[in-house]
Amino acid sequence: MTTPSSPVVHVALGARRIRAARTLAADLAADGRTVLLVVADRPEWSDIEIPGVTVRKVGSGDPGKALRAARKLLLARRGPLADAGLLLTTDPESAPIADAARRRFPRLEVRTDVAADPARKPSAADVAVVTPWYPSPDDPFAGAFVQATTDAVGKEAGTIATLHAENWFYSPKGVTGKLIGVALERELERQPGFVVEDTPEGELTRVVVPQQTSGNWGLWGQAQVERLAAALPTGRIEAPVIHAHTGHYAGVVAAALARDDAKIVVTEHATFLDQIFEHRASRVAYGEMLDRADRVLCVGRALLDQIVEKFPMHEGKLQIVPNPVDFDRFAVRPAPPSAPLRWLYVGRMLEHKGVHTLLEAFAKVAAEDDRVTLTLVGNGKLESTLRKRIKELGLGARVSQRPPVRPEEVAGLLHEHDVLTHASTSETFGMTLIEAIATETPVLAARSKGPAETLQGLDHVAGQLFEVTDDPNEIVKAYRKLLDSWDGLDLPEARRRLRERYGREAVGAQLREVYREVLTGPPVPVARQAEADDVAPAPAADAERIAVVAISPPSLQSARRYVAGVRERGYGVDLIALDRSHWDRFAADEGVRVHLIGEVEERRFTRRLERAAVTSLPRWALGFVRARTRSVPSPMPEALAIFAQRGHRAVADRINRRIYNPYYSVVRPRILWRIARRQVLPDLDIERTRRVVVIGPAGVTIGWGLARKYPSITVGTDMAMPEPAGRAES
Repeated sequence: MTTPSSPVVHVALGARRIRAARTLAADLAADGRTVLLVVADRPEWSDIEIPGVTVRKVGSGDPGKALRAARKLLLARRGPLADAGLLLTTDPESAPIADAARRRFPRLEVRTDVAADPARKPSAADVAVVTPWYPSPDDPFAGAFVQATTDAVGKEAGTIATLHAENWFYSPKGVTGKLIGVALERELERQPGFVVEDTPEGELTRVVVPQQTSGNWGLWGQAQVERLAAALPTGRIEAPVIHAHTGHYAGVVAAALARDDAKIVVTEHATFLDQIFEHRASRVAYGEMLDRADRVLCVGRALLDQIVEKFPMHEGKLQIVPNPVDFDRFAVRPAPPSAPLRWLYVGRMLEHKGVHTLLEAFAKVAAEDDRVTLTLVGNGKLESTLRKRIKELGLGARVSQRPPVRPEEVAGLLHEHDVLTHASTSETFGMTLIEAIATETPVLAARSKGPAETLQGLDHVAGQLFEVTDDPNEIVKAYRKLLDSWDGLDLPEARRRLRERYGREAVGAQLREVYREVLTGPPVPVARQAEADDVAPAPAADAERIAVVAISPPSLQSARRYVAGVRERGYGVDLIALDRSHWDRFAADEGVRVHLIGEVEERRFTRRLERAAVTSLPRWALGFVRARTRSVPSPMPEALAIFAQRGHRAVADRINRRIYNPYYSVVRPRILWRIARRQVLPDLDIERTRRVVVIGPAGVTIGWGLARKYPSITVGTDMAMPEPAGRAES
């Protein structure tokens, strides 16, 4: 085991968790430890200088080259690890070094973080807060709103335990990418992979969650569920109330890990709900979360409307509760700024934040006034792009870029500047705008949905708002308006109004009342489904019928609406389709007979032969090989097996797309018609079938076959709703 005086080797070879590596290395050196920090030779580390820390740059920004160089340096018999007591690997790209070091130096302690008590486990609590974002060594600004909400609830709610599932993203590209994934997975089986510590708000547990950058919302959410379950002593969240921040991930995690008797409150403040709702798996998971949740709190009206549009049956569970701001933590600046010359932006460097547009607008103002400056505080994907553009504009002396700051440092940062600028095109609340006004710092902000609501009535009082735009000239115009109205601003009044709306005391009281209601009150009723999902009364025995051919319809939603509309008008429906899962909503409807031909199609010899030769047998063989490699000490064989599996999927997909599918698409319509003729026609009530509606080109041949066989029946693609059904003639 390591001793307080033993040397520490800290490896950080990736590009995403650089701030965490800097912070941890500096903290260890400040504690008197001897620290060697080994990093990849990449631009992000160009200005590295940490007091008391020896830094070695190896390889390059290429993960494979960095790994090979780090292995050569660290794993030598007389290398740095030979005398070290602790090896820290604080990003995914360093995991292969941890694995190799364990085998080379069995007595070496290896960890992903430093904990005061490495054996400490998460505790049960009265309230558990689940979140994918929280202030951390890697990003002290991320999740500040979650911390503020937890603080606002206060001790009156009882003990609070925060569970922060911290995503560690890495690229799975190539053999090196697979090696990183396997090594990290194995490493987290050998050590806890989480840290439990005390904070002013309560107990905080930070859990490492490996995530592939090529994944999706569904996979990312499932990874959070699995890793958090592994960190909890019982595999469940031991709390009677769970407060999850964002429906996906945290709400999905809470629904999966909550006790049966637990009450779940979800605060939704995500700007990316549209992306979640675009994918079926994540949309379904979100709906299941809503089924389980007792209350869903939206920080603004726009979010509530967005959820109601997709899940109208859950409208009764939704209410608006804003993010809280502790105004006492944001001291009023000593004196109001005399002019808006020192611009400030605080937030993520992402496309939807409008930072590019803001920079271009600043360049135009800077060309007219040599006194103005701009400070960009935060990190994100656009950092290097912005740095390059600043250089192209020749503004290096007037635009500065700073890393994220801790929440307690925001007030001082605002005092150093004259105006907070915010050009975000999509914002659910706009926390930094409220914080700026709390210090009586004016704002120049886009009127995106969140800020338009939170700053309602404060235009020309707290600053200047402008319409959402990607045109820098519009921001310049707004800035000139701000200049003209500068002396008429009333920041003390704006602060007073916002404190009444969003102050810690006001919002904290609302949150505690929500907790009390879900614990003691009756469950919130779930409204009936939207009309398109209702089950119409069963048609009369002699009612007319309409046959609907929906083979891969261009729009499933439109096809479902049509079937539901036909049923509402009293008709029976014979639905000819491929897959039952797309039509589950009609399972309880006695008036809809679903005739499936997809299963019969898949059982055809040519389909089975293609699947076996191209997909099934190679997949089974590679799966067998991978299973055997898991028992090999080195992760490299398993990484190679995964690489081969992915290569097989790519080859199989290419064969299907370029060879098999083009051929099969020619003969498939006739095949589907033959199947329908044998499997479906005997079950159709031809005497009472009024018409056949074909939805989508894939079913045209079936429609054509029905028209030839039954010339008395109208066959077409018109989806106009029929008149209400009458009785069939006897």
